[in-house]
Amino acid sequence: MRPSPHAWDVESLAPTDVVVVGSGTAAVAAALECRAKGLTVRVLSDLTHLSSEAAGKLDLSPVELDRSDPLVSEIYPAGTTPFPGAMKRAAEQALLRAGVPYLYSVRPVAVLADESGAVSGLLVAARTAVFAVRCGTVIDASAFGVVAALAGAKAQQTRAQPSSRCWTVLSAGEPDWIAGKRRGQPITLPKDKETRTLDFWHLEVPQSVESSGPAFGHLLRASLVDPRLRLAAGTFPQYATNVFSADALTPDLDAVADGAIAVKPGLLLASPALPLTPDGVLRADRADAQAALGRRVARLVKRRTPGASLHCLQGNDDQAHDDRVDAVFARQSAGRVRVEIPSLPSLGNYDVVVAGGGTGGAPAGIGAARSGARTLVLESQSGLGGVGTLGLIASYWFGNRVGFTEELDKLVDVTDNLRENKSRWNPELKMSLYHRLLRDAGGEAWVQSFPFGVRMKGDRVAALLVSTPQGAGVIDAGCVVDGTGNADVSAAAGSPCRWIGADSVAVQGTGLSPLNPAHDYRNSDHTFIDDADPEGVTHAHTNARAKFPGDFDTSPLVDSRERRQIVGDVELSPLDILAARTFPDTLVTAASNFDTHGFTVHPVFFVLPPDKKALQAHVPFRAMLPRGLDGVIVTGLGASAHRDALPVIRMQADVQNQGFAAGMVAAESARLGAPLRSLDVRSLQGRLIDLGILAADVASHEDSFPLPADVVRAAVDAGAVDFKNAAILFAHFDEARPKLIEKLKSDDRTRAEEAALILGLMGDGAGLPVLLDQLSRQEWDAGWDYRGMGQFGMSSSRLDAVILAIGRIGDGRAAPAVEKKIRELASARTFSHCRCAAIAAACLKDRSLSAALRDVLQTPGITGHAHLQTARVVEQANDDIVETQSRNDSLREIYLARGLYLCGDIDGLGESILRTYAQDLRGQFARHARAVLAEPRDAAQPQNWA
Repeated sequence: MRPSPHAWDVESLAPTDVVVVGSGTAAVAAALECRAKGLTVRVLSDLTHLSSEAAGKLDLSPVELDRSDPLVSEIYPAGTTPFPGAMKRAAEQALLRAGVPYLYSVRPVAVLADESGAVSGLLVAARTAVFAVRCGTVIDASAFGVVAALAGAKAQQTRAQPSSRCWTVLSAGEPDWIAGKRRGQPITLPKDKETRTLDFWHLEVPQSVESSGPAFGHLLRASLVDPRLRLAAGTFPQYATNVFSADALTPDLDAVADGAIAVKPGLLLASPALPLTPDGVLRADRADAQAALGRRVARLVKRRTPGASLHCLQGNDDQAHDDRVDAVFARQSAGRVRVEIPSLPSLGNYDVVVAGGGTGGAPAGIGAARSGARTLVLESQSGLGGVGTLGLIASYWFGNRVGFTEELDKLVDVTDNLRENKSRWNPELKMSLYHRLLRDAGGEAWVQSFPFGVRMKGDRVAALLVSTPQGAGVIDAGCVVDGTGNADVSAAAGSPCRWIGADSVAVQGTGLSPLNPAHDYRNSDHTFIDDADPEGVTHAHTNARAKFPGDFDTSPLVDSRERRQIVGDVELSPLDILAARTFPDTLVTAASNFDTHGFTVHPVFFVLPPDKKALQAHVPFRAMLPRGLDGVIVTGLGASAHRDALPVIRMQADVQNQGFAAGMVAAESARLGAPLRSLDVRSLQGRLIDLGILAADVASHEDSFPLPADVVRAAVDAGAVDFKNAAILFAHFDEARPKLIEKLKSDDRTRAEEAALILGLMGDGAGLPVLLDQLSRQEWDAGWDYRGMGQFGMSSSRLDAVILAIGRIGDGRAAPAVEKKIRELASARTFSHCRCAAIAAACLKDRSLSAALRDVLQTPGITGHAHLQTARVVEQANDDIVETQSRNDSLREIYLARGLYLCGDIDGLGESILRTYAQDLRGQFARHARAVLAEPRDAAQPQNWA
């Protein structure tokens, strides 16, 4: 193998005997059979579930099903019609019992071979992160034989397509826009205090509907604007046309020769790409046939040890491309390996490519296409719309419902004349409208496709490396909208990002909601999920299905409220919002209250807690531009904003408008061939005003900061009587500081204590005596325990704020007073008390505080709350859709352990707990523990470590 200078250094997971690729029952059966032979196995699914040919396609009552295979009988219990969630859970439980690890939302993008040319591993993408897996054998059970194609297997035949395709939907009435037949028995589901009966329909979709390539799901869903439709199958039954064998096509799966299964040394095929007729593919697309095929293929596996060195079977990219990918978050790594960059074919060239078709991405595609750009939207799920459609949060909370959002809402109103609750929408219908609007504007959408890397030209993202169900390739782009909500494109390109969990374990609560087709809306907040953590995402989906066993299904999409963010040209701060700051480059004006779903960390909220009052927030263009990077504009949760500012700018109505504006801006950049930062922002604002997205006065806005000196003086004189005054004091601290110090001498104790608190929170010790006096006179108060959904107001008490301010001053003379309060925590163990005391100890770094924290951690019930094994967490699952206690216990433990570790760590207890949490299946805890362990203990603690 000729060495190439173009290579990626990627994490390698622990080697395994067999890797099974696929989401269907064949993949599960093959893994179980291999495990029964004593082989180690890993399953990789590009969906967020298993049993996809059954549960994913709503095939709940197949005709003449053979239940003799124990896996099939578990998926389809005799005498019942199982719900999809139960079918998926059955497949997961079978793997968990057998000790077979599996990962969701991952897909191979290159095949690795050893010196002999035998397949010996895979390069796998999880979002824009890439990792390697070494193995002795790969079983390709994917729908299109994607591994075989990546390995260079040539199509020996091209199978004819059927004249029509069958699609299963649940509907409240007979669809009248396409031929359909009732299938199986209707189901009755709870609907508030009543019930609703829904029928299964098999729809015959003519082959004349354009159905080539990944765009198929987009074009089909564009026709599904039917208000009676309650649920469509998440995975449309597509047919692999390529056949990797010259054997005669047969309708009988048993007649397929072993030679057709063994595609290459080390690679076996359990896929529709086998030599089957179209009727044979249909017969093979049932759980019983899939199980038989998976077990048969597994019996052909022989244990083998791959060679020492690996290379890409699809060839290496020797051209001078600057291709980049992100690093995967791996709990169990076998070390880093250097893998040559694979040669990737061109998949097209577009003016604008939108990565992510969710709440911001779908409108971005529509905005770009309406602006005349050749536009492609890449969406990893089966449809567009994100949390408001597939995520089931089918209702607005707050948000500025103008512009594109107003247009979309009116279209929903006109289309859905059966809607009972006008404050909510039918998720399937809104998803269909997104597809239709994109199609009508001339744009395309590729579903179940996502970028896994970028191609750079200098400091500009010039193309995306893209994974589709049929293989990987490169798409050139004039401009990219990063609508992933997770800054995926920016992170892959190397632009600095803020990881949730790294600096602070504070994060807004996350949910995976139960799905009931009788309900349009289900919102949840029961866990923490790091969207860029494949193992954590897999764990979350598995646990959600265990939490809601009686529900029809669970959402395929994580409903995150806070993810990874870019470091932009500017960062939007809560102080900007509270002080009504204006900018010269505003692209959208958001409107919401501080719907925090957790606890706040910004110093201003230790003086005045957030309330339910709605505020406006101007979002500047510069907050959507990744620092040091061109060719990318970021929308949604990935934009540059302090995490306490996010609740005000993340409402769906505002993200829809922000996405539309981002698409329009990207189209302008592509049209002119100009860098984003060189665009005429005033001209763009004029167009957004015409569209109703911006108010007319925004065109005359300038930066209102810094505020005039007399305004700052007035704020100091009045004190933190309201949010605006408090924000002014923190935003203009250098100017306010002298007058705050004067207030320390005030006869008004309340004013003196407030001034001391503000000074201390900003690290100024002028008011330390006042703070220590206040601390000595007060006992621990009620405090606050963690709450996610519905959290408004305080998330720390005034005494918590005082002890935090004392810690941030960093004066060792305060240690005895802080130690006294820490020793009282054993009987006052409220989370907010433990949190602020631990932060203070970490800043003061006194060994007496270390001993006190150790003693608190040894109090019964304080430790042992890490989530380390999916099987054990699943056994303890409950049906609480807003579960808080487990998070409260874990947060309290990790804060105390961090404080102990950073202030001396007597007996090593703090380090031991942190190393345990470094393996926690909730990514924020694992990232935070690792960040603390990697930080020098004598380093000054960042102020945002709150």
